[in-house]
Amino acid sequence: MKKHDATNQPDRTQQKENAAKAKPHNVLEAFEYIAELAEDSNLDADFMQKATPHIQYATKRLKLSDKQVILLALFVEHSNRNRIHLSDLAEYIGCRTTKLIGLTGDMDYLEKLHYIRVRHRDDELYRVPKEALDALRKNKPYQREEVTVTDTLSFFNQFNRLMDEREDDELTYGDLKSDVIDMLKKIRHSHFAQALNRELYDKDDKLLFVFMAHLFIENADDNIGFHDTDQLYDKGTPDRYKKELRNHTSSLFQADFIENVNDAGMICPDHFKLTDKAKDEVLSEINLCRTGQSKKSLIKHGDLPEKHLIYNASEKKQIEELSAILSQERFNDVQTRLREAGMRPGFCCLFYGAPGTGKTETVYQLARQTGRDILRVDVDKIKSCWVGESEKNIKKLFDSYRNLCSDTALVPILLFNEADAVLGVRQEGAARAVDKMENSLQNIILQEMETLEGILIATTNLTANLDKAFERRFLYKVKYERPTDEARAQIWQTMLPGLSHEDAHTLSAEFDLSGGEIENIVRKHTVNAILSGHAGVDLQLIQDNCRLERISNNTRRRIGF
Repeated sequence: MKKHDATNQPDRTQQKENAAKAKPHNVLEAFEYIAELAEDSNLDADFMQKATPHIQYATKRLKLSDKQVILLALFVEHSNRNRIHLSDLAEYIGCRTTKLIGLTGDMDYLEKLHYIRVRHRDDELYRVPKEALDALRKNKPYQREEVTVTDTLSFFNQFNRLMDEREDDELTYGDLKSDVIDMLKKIRHSHFAQALNRELYDKDDKLLFVFMAHLFIENADDNIGFHDTDQLYDKGTPDRYKKELRNHTSSLFQADFIENVNDAGMICPDHFKLTDKAKDEVLSEINLCRTGQSKKSLIKHGDLPEKHLIYNASEKKQIEELSAILSQERFNDVQTRLREAGMRPGFCCLFYGAPGTGKTETVYQLARQTGRDILRVDVDKIKSCWVGESEKNIKKLFDSYRNLCSDTALVPILLFNEADAVLGVRQEGAARAVDKMENSLQNIILQEMETLEGILIATTNLTANLDKAFERRFLYKVKYERPTDEARAQIWQTMLPGLSHEDAHTLSAEFDLSGGEIENIVRKHTVNAILSGHAGVDLQLIQDNCRLERISNNTRRRIGF
C-alpha cells in the first residue's frame, strides 16, 4: 500500500486523531482503527498509546496477545492480496523488515490458529484465509473445523485435507509427518495402523506409504513416480529415499507394501504401485470400490453438454424407446416386473455400426437425459500382459460398478466403449497363454452379464467377429447405419445454422459423410472463420474441407456390415 503524499498530511493527522477517539463496535472496526494508526507509525510509543483501547478490545474478543492482534490487523488490512510479504507490512508501518522478523513467534502462533497461512518455500508469502475473515466479520474468534479421526477412512479423509495444504506449500513436511503420526495414534486399534506399526518402524517410511496409499485411494494411481513423491517433501524426493526404492532396500519393499510397475513386460525402476497385499490386507477397512478407484472413470451426467443428434428412422425409434425405459420410474418398474417373472433384471445393450455415426454420443445423451452417471471402461487398462492380472482387473471393475449401484439413487451406466477387444469370438482349444487369458476374460464378462442388475452398454465398430454368447445376452441391439441423404442434410443445418436449406442438401448429396466427419469439418470451418475474421458460411471452403476429410479422398465409398 502506498504512503500518502505530504500535501495530505493535515487530513491524515485528522484521520489518525479520529481513529484514536473512536470506539469499536466489532473486531473489524478495531482492526480498521489499529491499521489507520499503524500507518507510518513505526509502531512507536505514540501509536501504542493511541491504539491501546482498540487492541484491548480485540485481545479480549480473540484471546490473543497485543502483538498478535496488531499483526493480525495488519494482515487483514492487506487481505485483498493473496500474497503478502513482510516487506509490504514493513513499508506500510514505516519500519525495517527486520523489526517484523523479530515477531515471527507471534506470526507462527497466528499460523497455528490458521488466522494466516504462509507459503514456506515461496519466500515466506502470507495470506488470510477466507474462513478466518468470515469469522472476524461475525465478530467471533476463528476456530478451524477439525475432522474427527476415528477410523481408517476418516484418517485418509483428513490426510487428503492436509495434502491440499501441503500442495499449497502451507504445511511443512515436518508438520505433515507430525500430524500423520498423531492421527495413527488416534486409530491405533485399527487394522491399518497396526499393520503400519508392525511392518514399518521409521516415521518417514510410514508417511511415504500413507502418501502412496492416498494416491491410490483418491485417483486409482497404480503408477507412482518420483515426480509424484516430490510433492511430499520440502525439496523434492531425497536421494537417499530414491536409492532405497531403486535398490529395493526400502522397508516398503521388504514389507511387500509396494512393487515396481511393469510396462510391456519391462520393470520400471523409478515407478511403483501398491501390492495386492497392501490393497487387500493393509487397506482392507476401506472399500476401495467405493472411493476414488471408481470415481476416476466416473462421468457425471451434469457435466455432459447437450447435443442434438440426428438419426435414421430405424435408429431413432429404438433410441427413443430405450430412453423411455431408462427413465427412473419406468426402469424401476420394468426391473420389478422382470424379477417377478423370474427373468434377469439387468439391461445389456449393444450399439454397433459404422464409425462416426454417434454410438458413444448416444450413450452420453441418454445419460444426460435420464440423470445417470457413466462408469466408462478403458479396455486397454483392463487387459494386462501379466497372467491373472486382466481377470483381477475385470472382477474389480464389476465389483466397483455394483457398489456404485448400491450407493447411488439412480443406477449408473457401465459403458464398454469400443469393446471389440473383449467381445470377439472365443478361441476353441486355446493353447497360447494370450488366447487363454482372452477366453478367461470373456467368460468372466459373460458371467457378470448374467447377474447384472444395472445397465451395460457396449459400443463397437465391428460385429462380424461378435461371439454368439455375447449376442444372446444383449437385450437391445441398435445398428447404426451411415446417415441417409436427408439425415445428412439435417446434420449439416444443425451444426451450421447459417447454412441454407439448398446448400445443406447440396453437401449431403455430394459427400457421403458420417455425423462425426461432418462435425470435424464444421469445427475446422469455425477455426478458419475465427482466424480470418469472416463469420459467414463459405460453401466453397466447406466443399474443399469435405474433399480433404478422408485420407483415402474417396467420399462416395459406402461402408457397410
